[in-house]
Amino acid sequence: MIFTSDKDHFIIGADIFEFLPTFTKPEAELVTWIKDATDVFDALEDLPFPTLSAINGLALGGGCEWVLATDYRVASESAKIGLPEVKLGIMPGFGGTVRLPRIVGADNAMLWITSGSENRAADALKVGAVDAVVSADKLLDSSISTLELAIAGKLDWQAKRNVKLQPLKLNRVEQGMSFAMAEGMVMGKTKGHYPAPIMAVRTIKAAANCTRDEAMAIENANFAKLARTPEAAAQTGIFLNDQFIKGKARKLAKHSDVEIKQAAVLGAGIMGGGIAYQSAYKGTPIIMKDIQQDALDLGMGEASKLLGAKVKRGHMPMEKMLATLSKIKPTLNDTDLQDANIIVEAVVENPKVKQTVLADLEKNMPEGTVLTSNTSTICIDLLAEALDKPENFCGMHFFNPVPKKKKKK
Repeated sequence: MIFTSDKDHFIIGADIFEFLPTFTKPEAELVTWIKDATDVFDALEDLPFPTLSAINGLALGGGCEWVLATDYRVASESAKIGLPEVKLGIMPGFGGTVRLPRIVGADNAMLWITSGSENRAADALKVGAVDAVVSADKLLDSSISTLELAIAGKLDWQAKRNVKLQPLKLNRVEQGMSFAMAEGMVMGKTKGHYPAPIMAVRTIKAAANCTRDEAMAIENANFAKLARTPEAAAQTGIFLNDQFIKGKARKLAKHSDVEIKQAAVLGAGIMGGGIAYQSAYKGTPIIMKDIQQDALDLGMGEASKLLGAKVKRGHMPMEKMLATLSKIKPTLNDTDLQDANIIVEAVVENPKVKQTVLADLEKNMPEGTVLTSNTSTICIDLLAEALDKPENFCGMHFFNPVPKKKKKK
């Protein structure tokens, strides 16, 4: 049996909107609820014939756990898979902590699960999370060929499946080293404030010497405990609010007649260089303005470093790096800002300085230009008091490092 999707993505995950009311149920009811779900995944894994997932786009959360339950996984080159549940204050609950360690090894599994990362198909292939990576146009044919080999007995699908039903292939010493290191790394990053990552590690540890059914019972129980924590409620709420804001922004952008052809950032250095990189990487040319050549050099160096890292990891060819860098124009001249449709102010975090800079920008920029501030601590309404047209001004805060996350206010 082959599982495919005719949409842009395989399966992105469970319906997050169901989570908050569900997580208020008594713990015993939550265990029953999650076991009913995992029984479906177990039934898939126990089918009396080979199964395969043909993964296109994203396979995240429950989608990733679904493909882990099949015997084979063939991914398109653009596919990404991962278990991002810890970002919601929970952990994988449909067998992710059971199957992933038995497929890719405990160390790789704990890294994936505790970071909540989305993993490119090529990286998933390296650790054995997928069995093959092909171009999108060959995904179905390659999947059929793989399954035909399994049906013909040329691939031992039963042996491959059996690995997921047994305890981890680690002796006691290896287990001690692996789990101690993972717990130490997680606690070092979270300082104990986020219970989900450490619970995931301890769940894998507790189930290391268990069969699948025994391990699944441990995951069910620990998932239910996590789901009722205030951290899960808070992190899920943050995610839903973020999705709401993004949806609202997409609707507004869809009906906007303003086209952003040229961006600008006022203030270079590490932050300005990161903002310039982000804009250029997304395809919008940007002017990076500062009053110091050293700051411009630092900004261009930061953009080059970020792009160079992509080239080094094989995520970008050198030609694209050079083309992206060419979209960034460093300048000492105020007149170069005249072509910008949007300007991000990123000068020193001082309200008086920012008000002066913003007021000066407003007087000299063309009509209709959107003016924004990268401030992280100063009230946007306070900064707007210096402007004649505050309706053209908003906050656009970029976290540091910029490529990791961006927040608009």
